[in-house]
Amino acid sequence: MEVVKSRIKSGLLVTGNKTISCRPLRIPYLLAGLAFLAIGLGGCELLPATSETPSPTVEVVATATPEPTSDVPPGVTQLVFWEPFPLDRPQGLLLGEMIRDFEAETPDILIDIVPKSGYVGIHGAMLAALEANESGELPDLAVAFPSMIAEYAAAGIVAPLDPYLYDPELGLTSEALADVPRGFLNTGRFPGFGQQILAFPFVQNAIGMWVNETLLTQAGWDRTPATWNEFEQACYDVITITGVRCYPFIESVSTFNAWLYSRGGRQLDESGRRAMFNGPEGVESMALLRRLMEMGLAWRPQDQYGDYTAFANGQAAFTFASTGNSQLYADAYEAAVRGETPAFQWRQTMIPQADPANPATALYGTDFFVVRSEPGRERAAWRFIRWFTDQTQTARWSAELQAMPVRVSALEIMTDTLETYPFFREQVEGILPFARPEPAVAGGLEVREILYTAILSVTQSYSDPQAVLDEAAAEANAALSRQP
Repeated sequence: MEVVKSRIKSGLLVTGNKTISCRPLRIPYLLAGLAFLAIGLGGCELLPATSETPSPTVEVVATATPEPTSDVPPGVTQLVFWEPFPLDRPQGLLLGEMIRDFEAETPDILIDIVPKSGYVGIHGAMLAALEANESGELPDLAVAFPSMIAEYAAAGIVAPLDPYLYDPELGLTSEALADVPRGFLNTGRFPGFGQQILAFPFVQNAIGMWVNETLLTQAGWDRTPATWNEFEQACYDVITITGVRCYPFIESVSTFNAWLYSRGGRQLDESGRRAMFNGPEGVESMALLRRLMEMGLAWRPQDQYGDYTAFANGQAAFTFASTGNSQLYADAYEAAVRGETPAFQWRQTMIPQADPANPATALYGTDFFVVRSEPGRERAAWRFIRWFTDQTQTARWSAELQAMPVRVSALEIMTDTLETYPFFREQVEGILPFARPEPAVAGGLEVREILYTAILSVTQSYSDPQAVLDEAAAEANAALSRQP
């Protein structure tokens, strides 16, 4: 019997064969503050750009009941995969092609692709199913941000991946595990769940610093500033000698986290229940930005994404942004050079550090997770995850979408990408190994909105950084106390 290929459905799919016992999920707010997850790169939702604009609410639209699925041949496991990409956009088209290739190589597994309205759509559908205690409406696997997955794990419906990751037959070898950046693996370890691996990287990116090397050279610098003191001095030197300002910024929690980590700080403590971003590391991060603003070295552009356009037009020495924004920067630079902007040397590198011998930056993105079910279905879902993140497949996904590969060894076969984007190797080898995940806790989205508001108070109201962060920490601690 011919195996039926991937079916594409809209709405929720009732599988009818789950054996899940869901604990009640406490939802203090439904989708509040999720608008920043809906902002895609270049209009496509692969990962959010560094700009974040919270929204008070997001309406959850009712989903249509799907038509019954076709019969599945004996011995074939049919999985339901909730994914965020429109199927007529580059990400969705590529994902569909790769799933068809997987089915051709693995004829005992079929995957029904269920596109949702981005990561917000997936999260809304998950929360709606859990709130209604409708376990049969959950997928077999999906992708989401770690803080979202932490909410599902608190409801008891996320399958630990350790039994499969370390299985002698199905798992990854020690060499393969070493090929995955440590921070990528750590995105799947959530506080409060015994260090189990509950998720595996799908699309992850780190915060790096874009550098106009031509401006730096003109200002007398023969290297990129490695410390924050050097960064501040370089900003002053660039404007003094060239007249060009230093840093166009867009308020971003991930950028704040990167600055925090680079000084040895943490957003939350190890338990994930107490804020630490109001310590000296966080205060100095905000104080530096304030100093740069007061000296006219840093400014907030009028346009939503004015930071990368200012950089591309040679109007800034530095910007801080995700490695996932590379295509935006490349396209903006090419457009600027076609205009009246003289060409200049530029690249992305590691952000400045308090201690360059112990570098750190922020890692953020989305992960695969598997919904608890019978072992055979969980194994089948893991087999797809393992295939999608192997060297060949992650190189294909990364090369076509300019995302960061899950395997460092992908660089060996990404020769065209390395030629087109000379800075890509430094992103993978010089930034990703030092990237640390943002906190993955059930209250993470609420904490993120609180922290974003605090950053706005410092940049737009010129409030005292210590006072603002202390107040935000108190609010965050209250929010964290309500998590399961």
